Amino acid sequence: MSSTSVELTPRTPCIVSAVRTPLGAFQGSLAAYTATELGAFAIRAALDRARLHPGQVDEVLLGNVLAANLGQAPATQAALGAGLPPSTPATLVNKVCSSGLKAVMLAAQAVMAGSADVVVAGGMESMSNAPHYLPGARRGIRMGDGSLVDGLVRDGLCDPYSDIHMGSCAELCAERFGIGRRQQDEHALQSHQRAVAAAAAGFTAAEIVPLPKHGISDRATPPAAANPGGATIGTPGGAAASGTPHSLLSTVAAAAAASVAAAGGPGGAAGGVPYIWEDETLSKMDPVRLPALKPYFRRDGGGTVTAGNASPMTDGAAALVVASYEAVQRLGLPLLAVIRGFADAAQAPEWFTTAPALVVPRALRAAGVAAVGEVDWWEVNEAFSVVDVVNRQLLGLPADRVNVHGGSVALGHPIGASGARILVTLLNVLRCRGGRLGCVAVCNGGGGASSMVVEVVEGREGQGGMGQRVPSAASLLRQQSQL
Repeated sequence: MSSTSVELTPRTPCIVSAVRTPLGAFQGSLAAYTATELGAFAIRAALDRARLHPGQVDEVLLGNVLAANLGQAPATQAALGAGLPPSTPATLVNKVCSSGLKAVMLAAQAVMAGSADVVVAGGMESMSNAPHYLPGARRGIRMGDGSLVDGLVRDGLCDPYSDIHMGSCAELCAERFGIGRRQQDEHALQSHQRAVAAAAAGFTAAEIVPLPKHGISDRATPPAAANPGGATIGTPGGAAASGTPHSLLSTVAAAAAASVAAAGGPGGAAGGVPYIWEDETLSKMDPVRLPALKPYFRRDGGGTVTAGNASPMTDGAAALVVASYEAVQRLGLPLLAVIRGFADAAQAPEWFTTAPALVVPRALRAAGVAAVGEVDWWEVNEAFSVVDVVNRQLLGLPADRVNVHGGSVALGHPIGASGARILVTLLNVLRCRGGRLGCVAVCNGGGGASSMVVEVVEGREGQGGMGQRVPSAASLLRQQSQL
């Protein structure tokens, strides 16, 4: 396979839909939703945009890191909440920050192997609802004090080998490569400015399914809308899935309908229900305060990593539909992009920060791409500003081609969902700005990283979905009604 063309075979994995929720700040606008509920919103919207009936899905694969207290089989909960039938197999994936992208990679492998034709893949995370643990309580705390352990830090943000926070690893990276505080702050400000500009231009709205502001308890009733399979939105065969709360199905369906009905743009409402469209952390960046923030992980006077140049903890979900090219033709699905290649890589756990530079060449080789210069647009997950800055340098990536709609330092980093979120954003960048090849890379705790290369294929059967540059949010939302 050359880097100038792609040969489509029946088992070529194709992305036919890509969507995400808005990202909510820690203990913010989405804290009323569990991770599985957020996942349900993303799955439902992904199916609607692909014009798929829930019964046509062969499998669901979802990334999630903070699964404690979600209940049994979180991926199944999300699938049933989205209206998929109980017969749909669903699996949870935990590869820390790479979980969402790894789920998409596993979906592509299932399609390539012929074990599935249509797979929903992505990630979900509610960092706001991660519980605290009480170790030893099962045996009984017979005397003295018991200590709570923060599950968010323990299972999501801490290196268990050195017992240090991920931010301390970022400080090691900054020290080794000479990336100072000012450079990191400048990167953070640029990421924020790019994200604000993309939202203001209406580009970001194309990625997002809105969520009701007050949670599942509002039980919004969806407007009647027909699926390709003839059932009401959110209810396979017209009825709630067995064992699935109808209030969740109704609210998820209402949100999917709102993305079509609220053609007035972000901030609009459907049926009197207010919806959340915006990424909440964008309103919290203060450029004036940014240089004055104190380093958090190294406080001996030499620290460089602050709350301002690190990714905020957030809640959110993202979902993509991966289908075989045979299914694209047979079902008339929109063809957003072809998955050209992907790879994983790993090194010492404390050096996860530079693992993207290790995995990207492997993914490019798998895709048949000879050089980084052939890639039009890049998404490198901004766990910390220093991560993006260093990997751009190590890989020789042009700054004006990486995270051009803003990255996780601006938007937030819901760890189990971010790998899928950056892929959704990359596809949107290719739609808005043109281009053929795109590459995503995300590092993960434990020293690993994952990467994927996608290609937009013009003039093929089933071509549809996202069009070219659209000037306003309203027209973007009108376009969604056709997806």
